[in-house]
Amino acid sequence: MRILFTAHAGKSHLRLLIPLAQAAVRAGHTVAVADDESMREESVSYGLEFFPAGFDWAKDPFCVEAIALPLFRGDQEAYEDGLVECVLGPPALAAARDILAVAADWKPDLIVREGEEMGGLLAAESLGIPHIAVAGGSTHLLPPAVTNGPLNALRAELGLPADPDDNSAYRHGLISWLPAECTGDDLDPRTLRHYRQTAPYRSDDKALPWLAELADDKPVVYASIGTMAPSMPWKSDEVLHAVIEAVSGLECTALVSIGVGRDPEEFGEVPAHVRLLTEWVPQDVLLEAADVFVTHGGHSSIREGLRSGTPMLVTPMYDDQPNSAEHVADVGSGINLPAYWVTGETVTEALGRLLTEPAFRLRAAAVRRSVLACPPVEQLVTDLEELVAVHAAQEETCVS
Repeated sequence: MRILFTAHAGKSHLRLLIPLAQAAVRAGHTVAVADDESMREESVSYGLEFFPAGFDWAKDPFCVEAIALPLFRGDQEAYEDGLVECVLGPPALAAARDILAVAADWKPDLIVREGEEMGGLLAAESLGIPHIAVAGGSTHLLPPAVTNGPLNALRAELGLPADPDDNSAYRHGLISWLPAECTGDDLDPRTLRHYRQTAPYRSDDKALPWLAELADDKPVVYASIGTMAPSMPWKSDEVLHAVIEAVSGLECTALVSIGVGRDPEEFGEVPAHVRLLTEWVPQDVLLEAADVFVTHGGHSSIREGLRSGTPMLVTPMYDDQPNSAEHVADVGSGINLPAYWVTGETVTEALGRLLTEPAFRLRAAAVRRSVLACPPVEQLVTDLEELVAVHAAQEETCVS
């Protein structure tokens, strides 16, 4: 089986697909990634063949106007509207054409796409092969009622007939790495299936010997604002400063990721028990060592926090983060503290609760058990093998 994975440019977007891609490779299948050129190095670090397709939304005038300006203004509603316009607009059509060019030689049997990446869907339908979506942080903004009309308009651009199926975006399957209690009613249930997430392996994963040297008489607080927010300091630096102020006054060991390559001196002098991280580190490893996770609420971080059973303080700023933060609070695994409420005092109070109130730790452990109860990713590979085989048999019957 040949599986082509498609995503939007962004490390966390690609990371959503990697556990399945690596499991497929282990099962003997041929796998490749089609994404913006900026994701080549990231794909190779996971050991995957790469093809350039699509483009970086941050450099596209259409998406900049639709998304970047509302983001800069802090207008969440306009941002979400702009995101849907980009997902179901010209960027999807351009990506589909690039993916079709790749597929002409590579000849995939199946396309697996990030839930918000519609170019892969359009390419799969042009090729007459199945497509699977893996739900990302903003997939909840794309129910069938939203996607069906615009997708038919895009199909017409590719010379495809309109599809009357109101679930056409997810008809072959919608996959979530979170259990049902963590997705609520966000996702259409008709083809939704839940599987157990695993931590992807990167060739540049580093040993972290200093973890073994942390104080054994203090709780460990790990804080990170992801890979994208550090590039927007006007949104993230206030949060980082507040977190550093809070952990500086707590009896804990604090590991604070401030962004790859940033100068720690930007944040002033910190006490000895606070370590500012400026290199990429495997977050799943740090979460296993942490007693509390302070996160911006990106989908990958939330998934990894729930998977590790680490109580979370979520400080959402934009995009899918407010929705994810609400889910964490709803299941009792943490506290939702929107960025506009974040100060040194509010973070100190929230961390105090997470470190001292057993209910958060117990609920986080219970949710982790729900994650572990889901079928493993290897079962998903088997299910995809069956999907492709059934589709091929149907196609053969139609031809004959």
